[in-house]
Amino acid sequence: FSDLRVRRAINHAIDKKALVDNFYQGLAIAAKNPIPPTLWGYDDSTEEYAYDPAMARQLLSAAGFPDGFATELWAMPVPRPYMPQPSKIAQAIQANLAEVGIVARIVQWEWGTYLDKVSKGEHPMALLGWTGDNGDPDNFLAVLLGCDGVEKSNRAQWCNEEFDALIQKAKVLPTQEERAPLYEEAQQIFKDQAPWATIAHSVVYMPMRPEVENYVVHPLGGHIFNQVGLSQ
Repeated sequence: FSDLRVRRAINHAIDKKALVDNFYQGLAIAAKNPIPPTLWGYDDSTEEYAYDPAMARQLLSAAGFPDGFATELWAMPVPRPYMPQPSKIAQAIQANLAEVGIVARIVQWEWGTYLDKVSKGEHPMALLGWTGDNGDPDNFLAVLLGCDGVEKSNRAQWCNEEFDALIQKAKVLPTQEERAPLYEEAQQIFKDQAPWATIAHSVVYMPMRPEVENYVVHPLGGHIFNQVGLSQ
C-alpha cells in the first residue's frame, strides 16, 4: 500500500454507488473528499476515481501485481452512524477487490480491540469513519490525515509534507475566506495520493414518537434535551 498505483487501483475497484444504494437505503451520498460537502472549505472540483475494474487491474499490473495479491480487510463489529452495515459493506468491497485479483480476508475484532489495533496501525486495510467535533475542516484534515496524528488518530499513517504544510498554515489564519483555498488545495493532494478509499457521507435520522417536541438532531452527534418536551 506504499505504492500509489495500488492505492489508486483500490479506489477504482470499489463500486461506491452500489454500496450507497444497497447498504445505506439511499440515506447517504458517495464520498470523494475526506470532509463532507456540508462543511465550509469543501472542494467540489475534486475529480473522483471512477468505478473501473479494468483500470484497477492495469494499475496493479504496473505496480508489479499482475495477478493481484492477498491481504486483509478489517471491518467494524458494530454499526456506526457513518456505516450502518459494516459486515455487509466489507463483503461487498471484498467482492469488488476479488474482481481485480485482490483476495481480501475479512477480519473482525471486538470493538475496543478493533479500535486499539487500528490505532497502532496493525491493519492492512480497515473500515472506519468520523463524526466531526466542531464544524471546522481542521477537525477532519489535521486530526485524520496530518503528520502530527500518525501515531494518534491518523489511521492511514499517511504523512505528506505538502498536504501537511497547507493544513498547518490554514490552521492559524484568522478567517474562513483565507483558510478555505488552502483546504481546497489540500483536498486535491489527498485525492491524488489516495491514502483512503472514501466511501460515503451518511445522513443521520433520529426516530421519535409524534408527541416529542423541540428535539433537534445535533450536528456533532450529541443529544441535547434541555428544550425537549411532550405534547399533551
